[in-house]
Amino acid sequence: MRIVKEIYMTDQEVKQVYNSARWQQVRDRILIRDRHECQDCIQRLRTAAEKEERLFGEDAKIRRATQVHHIKELKENPELAFDEENLISLCTQCHNIRHGRQPKRFVKKKEPVTEEKW
Repeated sequence: MRIVKEIYMTDQEVKQVYNSARWQQVRDRILIRDRHECQDCIQRLRTAAEKEERLFGEDAKIRRATQVHHIKELKENPELAFDEENLISLCTQCHNIRHGRQPKRFVKKKEPVTEEKW
C-alpha cells in the first residue's frame, strides 16, 4: 500500500514567496504578458459576445489588472509558484471573486445579539 502525503505551504512560506525578488520579477512579466488587462474581464466580454448578450456599466469594461493570480492555488501547489502557465493577471474585483471575497460595501453588518429585557 502506498501512502501519499500532501504537502501544503504554511502562511509564512506563502509570504516568503510573495516577498521574494523572484516573485516580483515573475509577477511583472505576467502583467506585461497580459498587457495589464484583467483576463476574467476579457473572458466575460468574449462569453457575452458569443451569446450575443449586451453588458452594461462596469460589466462592459476591461479593468486594469493589478494582481497576479495562481490558477492552481499556491498553498496547495508550491511547485507551481513561479510557473507562468499557472498565472494570470486580474483586477482586484475579479481576484476577490475568484477567492470568494466580497467587497466590504456588499457585506451586511450583523446586528449585535442582545437579550431582550422587559
